[in-house]
Amino acid sequence: MKKIYIAIVGSLMLFSSCEKLLEEDVRNNISNLYYETPAGVEEGVKGCYSQLRNIHGKQSLAWMTNYADEYTNGGADGIMNDYLNTLNPSHLTFREYWTTLYAAINACNQVIVAAEKADMPAQLKNTRIAELRFLRAHHYFLLVQAYGPISLTLKPTESASSETRRSPISDVYAAIIADLNFAVANLPETTPDYGRATTWAARHALAKVYLAKAGTTLKEATDYSKAATLAKEVIASNKYKLLPDFASIFLHGRNDEVIFSCQYDADPLFGGTLGGKGNNSHVFFTTDYTSQPGMQRDIANGRPYNHFRPTNYMLGLYNKQYDSRFDKSFKTVWYCNKPGTYTISGKSVTMALGDIAFIMTDYEPTQAERNAARYTIISPSQQHNTLFPQSSKHIDATRLDVNNLNGFKDAIVYRLGETYLIAAEALMMDGKPTEAVFYVNELRRRAAKVSTDPVVTAANRLAMEVTAAQLNIDFILDERARELNAESHRWYDLVRTGKLIERVKLYNTRAAPNIQPYHILRPIPQAQIDRVPGGAKNYPQNNGYN
Repeated sequence: MKKIYIAIVGSLMLFSSCEKLLEEDVRNNISNLYYETPAGVEEGVKGCYSQLRNIHGKQSLAWMTNYADEYTNGGADGIMNDYLNTLNPSHLTFREYWTTLYAAINACNQVIVAAEKADMPAQLKNTRIAELRFLRAHHYFLLVQAYGPISLTLKPTESASSETRRSPISDVYAAIIADLNFAVANLPETTPDYGRATTWAARHALAKVYLAKAGTTLKEATDYSKAATLAKEVIASNKYKLLPDFASIFLHGRNDEVIFSCQYDADPLFGGTLGGKGNNSHVFFTTDYTSQPGMQRDIANGRPYNHFRPTNYMLGLYNKQYDSRFDKSFKTVWYCNKPGTYTISGKSVTMALGDIAFIMTDYEPTQAERNAARYTIISPSQQHNTLFPQSSKHIDATRLDVNNLNGFKDAIVYRLGETYLIAAEALMMDGKPTEAVFYVNELRRRAAKVSTDPVVTAANRLAMEVTAAQLNIDFILDERARELNAESHRWYDLVRTGKLIERVKLYNTRAAPNIQPYHILRPIPQAQIDRVPGGAKNYPQNNGYN
């Protein structure tokens, strides 16, 4: 049982949620049998939730999922975006993603075994095991989509072992579906402890699994109908709602649209172990605003790592006359936080605190416009890898100082906006476009610009509607981009729909010359292959990476 102590205690000490944080350091008084007690099970489950903080809000997940057609390389090294030879099995991102997810899986396996032995009420025991199986399914789903056939372990690893093999994806999907079906049946509809999984989170996850499975060789005739049914159940539950204001979804990550999220807290003991003890998402999307007159680094604007630059496809995807989501997803105006006198377009300009310092435009202004402006105008031709309209979804003013990487907004994992799109895609692919378009239009009407004149608002909502005849997989992917960009879904979406290669070639100019068909899977980390006796003979690498 010593391995449970090592694997779980470190993670439980990092757990946080809206319930009271742990107050006692129990590392020195845990017996070997502690996790087989009701109290031990409770702490073990919390520890497994804490593992989410090593995944969501960290660089490896962001790099694995956001580079595609929506985002290209900004100020990062370009390895994950450009599909060059440096995108290989030794790259740190693949190793970190793999090892982090398997550590989380092993923690779940350990607590499941302990919980099965614990003397506690059957219903509570099943609920806690269902939470663990939900989390385990979540981790395996991320892995199998990225790497294909992988090691499938449903029992805890108590000691170092090199004896492992890649299981067929059919076995992995079967295990994921079994875990989520158990979670659907045994998780509650609501929970007093915000952050715990519910049956609706499990249904949303299972709908995504069936949607992904339908895009593989495992596809069964009922996959799309199962996905649609599950998504519709979540929507019809009325436990969640589409927020009227799209921007408000991302203010702090806790609201009525969020189905499941990864919680963060400013207490330095609680926040994950990788990349700092906090949500690091804000740094990846931030443009280099400090290079502009009137600006200096501050907490409100963030620390500019500028890894993700939106593609021209992404920036041009919205009908800005009617759709509010561009303005509520991207920051294009910055306000002076460094008052002073500066030279802008050849003229001396004195800026006061709060004046407009610079703007990003989607057109090329005339020289007369530039001359008239008392701020810097950065047009599309002047934007580059470190200076671009940035996603505003992850802006986080909760950091403790200007150089701190750690924000404390929750990282949204599942939200109702995506549930609507899952229902729409599944119904459309199941030959039911008339039913599918209802869910698309519900989402698009929510996104319509609101005016003080109700007649104008109604007209905008009507203009946002589409017909069933307009639905196809490219429209669905465009709508997912408008709704979900920068939320770490995209690479998986394009692989699932068979569109990764096509869309990267169309919309990501840096990656287009290099991406190959084999890139629909990531390379197995070389460190994993090297640990197995016989190496690649017994643990083969994915095609194209040998």
